[in-house]
Amino acid sequence: GVVGGRCNIPFAQLGGALTADTIADYSEAFGFGRDLDIPQSVTPSDYPRDVDEPTLYLSAFGQASVRVTPLQVAMVSAAIANGGQLMKPGPDLSPISEFDPSVFSTPISAATASTMTGLMVSNVAAGAASNARINGVDVAGKTGTAQNDGAANTLWFTGFAPANDPRVAVAVVIENGQGFGNSVAAPIARQVME
Repeated sequence: GVVGGRCNIPFAQLGGALTADTIADYSEAFGFGRDLDIPQSVTPSDYPRDVDEPTLYLSAFGQASVRVTPLQVAMVSAAIANGGQLMKPGPDLSPISEFDPSVFSTPISAATASTMTGLMVSNVAAGAASNARINGVDVAGKTGTAQNDGAANTLWFTGFAPANDPRVAVAVVIENGQGFGNSVAAPIARQVME
């Protein structure tokens, strides 16, 4: 997503360096394109694989034809919070199993998850996701402001807390929003995490 336009260029450059196939492979490892029933059916998220170079740059920061559900975004944050392991979502707030939780996939290494956690904590503490701060708690988060052709923006926040011992991962999406992810979605996420 777009964070007031500030993050677009670096993410576009990263996308160009990684290639669409690499991003699509990681997207699939995070669960894009896979059906979920928890117990309600969830529409699979989609990252385009066969794209031209301009579309690759746009898709690298969540624009173009990228389609993602709030559940999928929360699952990405949960995988980072869980040291790189993506757990299968459960149907309610109770554990899937007390002794045998189900791993959905391991899309990233524990080292990458740790790096991402540090970046996301900095983003809340002193960056573009500052409205998710909770006094006395390290919150990890990322905002997004997705532009829609001829319509109001879609505003996002995703993250988890406490960052050093994660208990909750969230994703907030506001359709037809006014402002930015930090101004609208991040305060809602803060309230949910609190």
